[in-house]
Amino acid sequence: MKTGRNIITRLLPKTGQITEYVAGDDGTHEAGWWKGRLNSNNLTRWIQKTIGGDDIVLDRATGLMWAADGNALGCANSIPQEWLPAILYATGLTFAGFDDWRLPNVSELQSIVNYGQNAPVIEQPPFSNTVSDSYWSSTTYHLGTAYAWRCSFGQGGISAGQKTVDSLYIRCVRKGL
Repeated sequence: MKTGRNIITRLLPKTGQITEYVAGDDGTHEAGWWKGRLNSNNLTRWIQKTIGGDDIVLDRATGLMWAADGNALGCANSIPQEWLPAILYATGLTFAGFDDWRLPNVSELQSIVNYGQNAPVIEQPPFSNTVSDSYWSSTTYHLGTAYAWRCSFGQGGISAGQKTVDSLYIRCVRKGL
């Protein structure tokens, strides 16, 4: 069995941990995007663009296009809302010249967490004005359909939120590359 930094985890983003705290942890391998290369040799993951006055981020690891600015339309102007209104907002959004925006699923949302950062656990830039709080995913919680998965950009964890009670932030996404 071969060990070391040659782990290839195609298209799975790195966690952001670059410090090795104990041999064999994530800092040892720095596994993830870009095809197993080390952070120091990594190609740029995020591409920032402004399209029609709207700021977006292209994720070269996943091929997704994200709304960049937490205070702009692609993030509902940083106004928390319940789950169904969030779904309807995202699917009705025309932003950066595209009308196929949506709420990300829980895996997509967690893919932009950077566990190597202090709160908010997301890279700023390119994701400016991100609140250190929970954001809705489009994924319904499997143990109860009155709940949906949410991702905390305060700590990076996921948990279930009540769809008709909790008002959370959103960050819209679409296929991009």
